[in-house]
Amino acid sequence: MNNFKHSLWASSLFFIVLVVTLTIAAKAMFNTSLLHQQQLLSESEQLSSLPDITSLNQLTEVIDIDKFSYIKISNDQLSSPLTFDNESGVISFAHKLLPIAESLEVSTTTNQIIEYSAANINLYQLYENIVYSIVGGLLLTFLFNNIIYFRLFNYIERMIVGEIINNKAKKSPLKTVSKHIEDKRHLFEIQLQLKEEKIIKLTSQATMDNLTGLSNRHAFRKELTQFLSDEYQQQHAILSIIRIFELSAVNITRGSQQGDEYILSIANIIRDVAAKFKNVNVFRISGSDFAVIAHNMSITNAQKFSNELKIKFDQYQSINDLESVAFNGVTSISSNQLPEQVLARADIALAKAQISGSNAWAFEDSKNNNQEFDLGEKYWRAVIIDIMEKRSFSFLQQPVQAVHRNMKGYQEIFTRFIGDNDNTIPTSTVFSMAQRTDTIIKLEKIILEKVISNYRGKAKPNTRWGINVSSTAIQNSSFIIWLERLLLREPDIASSLFFEIQERLLDSNLASSKRFFDMLKRVGSHSVICNFGKGIGSFSLFKELKPDYIKIDASLVADLEHDSSNQQFIRMIIDVAQRMECQVIAEGIENPEQRQILESMYIDGVQGFLIARPTEL
Repeated sequence: MNNFKHSLWASSLFFIVLVVTLTIAAKAMFNTSLLHQQQLLSESEQLSSLPDITSLNQLTEVIDIDKFSYIKISNDQLSSPLTFDNESGVISFAHKLLPIAESLEVSTTTNQIIEYSAANINLYQLYENIVYSIVGGLLLTFLFNNIIYFRLFNYIERMIVGEIINNKAKKSPLKTVSKHIEDKRHLFEIQLQLKEEKIIKLTSQATMDNLTGLSNRHAFRKELTQFLSDEYQQQHAILSIIRIFELSAVNITRGSQQGDEYILSIANIIRDVAAKFKNVNVFRISGSDFAVIAHNMSITNAQKFSNELKIKFDQYQSINDLESVAFNGVTSISSNQLPEQVLARADIALAKAQISGSNAWAFEDSKNNNQEFDLGEKYWRAVIIDIMEKRSFSFLQQPVQAVHRNMKGYQEIFTRFIGDNDNTIPTSTVFSMAQRTDTIIKLEKIILEKVISNYRGKAKPNTRWGINVSSTAIQNSSFIIWLERLLLREPDIASSLFFEIQERLLDSNLASSKRFFDMLKRVGSHSVICNFGKGIGSFSLFKELKPDYIKIDASLVADLEHDSSNQQFIRMIIDVAQRMECQVIAEGIENPEQRQILESMYIDGVQGFLIARPTEL
């Protein structure tokens, strides 16, 4: 459109120049005629032979004054020149456009001088008509051409736009433009396709779990919210939350690579079972949690789905020699419910499943819509209080075997919680829910009291036990004071206890950790840092706390026979630790090659399934 405006201005300027040029050309032609007519007028009126004129009346008597536009007479009898200016008889526009110089006539008989201009009305009118005709004709031509040009421009513009929008539209008459548009459209379609593929890929990456290939937490939240917000169709579905509990144990004892394979195996089990039912979507919503949304699934089919999952989990547990695999909390959901209500019900169902036996599932009815969202915590609080009141837990032991004589071996003690009907409740679940319900300190005190009581009644002479302590406990001043008093009352037992704390828990509050380690030294107990070597600040932590023992993380040992980098790293840990009079234990030993390599590095102690599996205390 800007080019059209420029063209319009250019054509307008051309029109003006053309009009002026033609007008000047016509003037040049008419000037000669006007001068000739003016001379003929002088001869016809015999101006050179007129007597001396002294008044205007005398002038009108001797000549036809209407034929003149201007007369000026000078003679001896006039004191000043006599002037006649006849503008009324002249076409002012043409007269001004074609000004003719006055002619001069001198009397032959007297000294009279006459200056005059002829009116030439007919010639001026003819000139004016010619000029009007030129201007009018050119103006009409200019307007016509611009209208045609503008309509043609709009026509071409519409065709080009149509060709751009729709490749089936009629092609414009401008073949070069059409070809250029076609090439550009083809290039644009290729680029658009690439962009769409990239968007789809990025969307898939943003909503997909990299390890399992399942949809992730963001996709789960989106689908659940969309389903619950559909207030018109009144849909119903089954929501299942599946939580695996052996992941941390597998990561610790077998390494993170085995942990990933464990997660992938469980994901494949859930995917395979879900594939037998219609409209079932599976998600991995956290490290150890999976979710299933089964659209329009009946409660009967939900029970079939859950029972088949349990069978698959039981088989996997038996093959891989695990205490449990996963628990399943199931609830029905429908439109117009709040996500918090739905997830709270699923959490309650999951809590019930965890105390119902190995790989169990439980169903929570959706009719309890008005329940408080914290019922899950209340439920667990009641379960944990019942455990503490009834002392419903027992102990397992796994030996830490000394490799060198100066190393004191010991039995690491694990707590196993027992629910109703003698069903085992996963230890990690109990501790995490105790943390969540603010009962963790009381629970750990009861466990430690029972450990010391069992040691007093069951332990053989020179027996040493290792006990795990949570980060919440070692950061609690009242707990540290309580434990110090308890150990001071039992000095013989205190010297036989090894308190194990995970490295990642110590670094979160170094001051409290140091206070706890100092307390253990005062009472004669031993300190052990577990999972050592995973964090970047391991050696800094080692320097600050000065533990008696460190346990090298199982992930560093898992593929030791094939990983020379890990061998060098472990050799460096052993060298540094022994220089600081700290003994080093390798956990997660599963094959003789690993043990042989570690013994060649002068490791102090070993622990793992190769040495012995956990047994009843």
